[in-house]
Amino acid sequence: MEINECRHLVKCDFLGCNNLAKYTFSTKGVIKRNLCFCEDCLKGMYEAIAKMQTPKCIKSPFKLNKRLGKVNDDK
Repeated sequence: MEINECRHLVKCDFLGCNNLAKYTFSTKGVIKRNLCFCEDCLKGMYEAIAKMQTPKCIKSPFKLNKRLGKVNDDK
């Protein structure tokens, strides 16, 4: 899957949107044609996806104090 800039003058594929598409979404054969989105609809779709799917932080396999050679002496 990839998102590219649209090379042709095409309307946005979202229902009710009459803007010209700026980006195309290609699934390389899964959907028979590319989906075209204007910038506003793409931002709205990005925000909607971000509410459902948020990236998780990576747990470090080491402690920062050990890596830096520091020792906490809290007594």
